Amino acid sequence: MTDSTVQDLPPVLQGFDLTDHHQFAAAPEGFPYQVFARLRDEAPVLRHPAGQSTDGEPFWVLSRHADIAQAANRPDVFSAQGGGGRPAGGSHLDDMPFGVLAGVIMPMLDNPRHRLIKHLLTPSATGSALAALEKDMRAFAEALVADSTGRGAIDLATDVCEPYAFGNLAVLLGVPPEDRARIASWAHDCTGFIERRSGLPSERSRETMLATQQYAGELLRLKQRHPAADLGSAMANGVFPADCGEPALTDHEREANLLLLLLTGAEQPRNTIAGGLLGLARHPEQWQALRADRSLLDGAVEEMLRWAPPNPYNRRTATRDVQVGDTLIRAGEKVTLWWPSANRDERAFPHADRFDIRRTLNPHMTFGHGNHYCLGSEVARLQVRLLLETLLDRVAEIRVLGDCVYQPSNKHTIVVDLPVELVPAQAPVH
Repeated sequence: MTDSTVQDLPPVLQGFDLTDHHQFAAAPEGFPYQVFARLRDEAPVLRHPAGQSTDGEPFWVLSRHADIAQAANRPDVFSAQGGGGRPAGGSHLDDMPFGVLAGVIMPMLDNPRHRLIKHLLTPSATGSALAALEKDMRAFAEALVADSTGRGAIDLATDVCEPYAFGNLAVLLGVPPEDRARIASWAHDCTGFIERRSGLPSERSRETMLATQQYAGELLRLKQRHPAADLGSAMANGVFPADCGEPALTDHEREANLLLLLLTGAEQPRNTIAGGLLGLARHPEQWQALRADRSLLDGAVEEMLRWAPPNPYNRRTATRDVQVGDTLIRAGEKVTLWWPSANRDERAFPHADRFDIRRTLNPHMTFGHGNHYCLGSEVARLQVRLLLETLLDRVAEIRVLGDCVYQPSNKHTIVVDLPVELVPAQAPVH
């Protein structure tokens, strides 16, 4: 960052540019929680300069729980796909052309189409469909934990959380067993168009992303020919009600949303589980309390989710002039909703900076809020719970052996390295 750019930043940021990916990697927990604590107190609706964004446009930053909830509950005013005279949009800070991803994939789509697609997919990711997978998910967790416990140094993110999250996703989507190792290797190396470790694009990461896109098309066609009771088939074959007033889903929409599920359906639980377990590891007295009293498990799952949200922000576009607090936001301006800041807002959470599995009031926004509340919330909660139960049975202590390293990114909190030792328990505790 140049000195002139630092000088352009509002003083409350103290030199932290929210468009600078590398500053996020250097922040404790991969997110600048202290910066946002100042914003919530001093500038809860902040106009941030363009910084290093590609578009070169300033944007609004919402940091308080109540303001973020209000914006998320008003999708007609704060659009996920664009609006307010802006020809492009999307949920990323920089605009994406409308009709490619913006206005196509669920996080960048408004109602009624967003609601219709979500309605098609929800039965395959909730209730009895999810319950049918629980036995396999638990067995997978047990095998990974058994293999990792007592081995000495391991990487909790890559040796346990990553294969666990991806294996569950592959089953949920109906990825054929013979394809799973190939897809998992792509996800291990890259996150979207960028290298996992560097956070930068490369020729290899571009080739990997292209291969993943091509596979999404292959999986789509496979599920159209041979549908099954899985989420991939629901995406490939679901149809809107005849009287809904919306055009039928196109193959582009189906393929783009299937690709989204491949890219994010394992990545987000991977990082939230890793970050949540790190929270427990750093509070060994709470780990031991959980081992002794499983009635604390539900609270622990929710606290892990609050503590380690995988998405720092989602962007919206104001469709008309709107007042947030004392600030007027104009039609077409970019507005960013910062979920981790909402999760640490002292106005919504007593002792917000304290990791506490006994927390009773926990309206966290790790799954978003309102219209775009995450489709996979039930899947994520079950994954966290099953892996946590397995670890509690077999592991006396999660011993942190070194620093947790994060990918340089302001859009995803991605754990790159998390060296730990899983110290075996003498016998399961219940």
